[in-house]
Amino acid sequence: MSQKITTLFKIKYPIIQGGMVWVSGAKLAAASANAGILGLIGAGSMEPELLKKHILKAQTLTEKPFGVNLPLLYGKREEQIEIALNAGVKIFFTSAGDPKKFTKFLKDHGCVVVHVTSNPMLAKKCEDAGVDAIVAEGFEAGGHNGSEELTTMTLIPQIKKSISIPIIAAGGIGSGYSMAAAFTLGADGVQIGSRFAATQESSAHINFKQSIVQASHDSTMLSMKDLIPVRLLRNQFFQEVQNIENSPLDLEEKKRRLISLLGKGRAKRGMLEGDLLNGELEIGQVAGLIDDIPAMDECVARLIREFHHASKNLPLHFS
Repeated sequence: MSQKITTLFKIKYPIIQGGMVWVSGAKLAAASANAGILGLIGAGSMEPELLKKHILKAQTLTEKPFGVNLPLLYGKREEQIEIALNAGVKIFFTSAGDPKKFTKFLKDHGCVVVHVTSNPMLAKKCEDAGVDAIVAEGFEAGGHNGSEELTTMTLIPQIKKSISIPIIAAGGIGSGYSMAAAFTLGADGVQIGSRFAATQESSAHINFKQSIVQASHDSTMLSMKDLIPVRLLRNQFFQEVQNIENSPLDLEEKKRRLISLLGKGRAKRGMLEGDLLNGELEIGQVAGLIDDIPAMDECVARLIREFHHASKNLPLHFS
C-alpha cells in the first residue's frame, strides 16, 4: 500500500471512513481512528453546537487523529469551521462547493485539507487551490454524486494523469478486494462510506442498517439529476422523487417541487430515525455486497485481510 496517505494523516492504514450525514458521528469517527484508519465526523447534518459536542465526545473516545467532513453548500459552514478549529481539529474534508473557498484559510491555520471531486477537470482545480489530497468519487457512491456518472474504475486513472497530489478513491469500495483494485488503478488511499454505515458504531438507525444488509444489486439508483444527483435506496420517497422527475412539468417547477419534498427532513427521517417508507435513504451500489453489521475494528481487520489475500492471489499470470 502507498504510504502517502498514512503519512499525511498519521494513521496505520490508508483508509478513510467517509463523512456521511446522519450516519458518522463521534462514535463512528472515534472507532475508526482506534481501528487504525482516519475517522470523519459528518458535519453536513449538524448545527454548529451539535458538531462541537460530537468533536468533544470523539476526543474522549480516542487519542488518535480524526477529522471533519464539511459540505460547503450548507449555510453555517463558517461557524462549523470556527468551532472545529477552536476544538483543535486539524483535518478537514470539504465537498459540494468551490475548493478555493476555505482551503487557504484552513492551511494558514495549520490544517490538512482534502476536497471531494468527481471529474479530472475539477481535480486539477482542487490541486491549483492548494489542497493536500483529493477524494475521487465515482458514480457508484452513495449520497450526492457527480453529474457526469464517471465510474471509479474510469475516474481514478484519468485523474492520476492530471494531478500530482495524492488520490483517495471512493465509490463502490466495500472490501479489501476493491481496495486492491483502486490501488492498482493509481489511488494512494480509499474512502469507504456504505460499508461503514452498516457497522455497530454507525449513527444510522437499525432499520436503515438492516435495509443495507437486505439490499440487492438493483436496490439503488441515482436520482434528482435535475437538482443535486444523489444515490438512493428505492422506497416510497424515491418513487415520489421519480414521479416529479418523470412528470411533464418544466424544469424550474420540477426543481421547486423537489426542494419542497426534501425540505421535510427526509434524510434525517430515513437514515437517523428509521422511516424506511418516507425517508431519504442514501447508500452506494456496494450495498448489494454488504451482508452483516460488524464492529468497526472487526470490519477494518477484514478489509486488510482481504486486501492482502487479493494482492497475493491474483488469478491470472502472464509470461
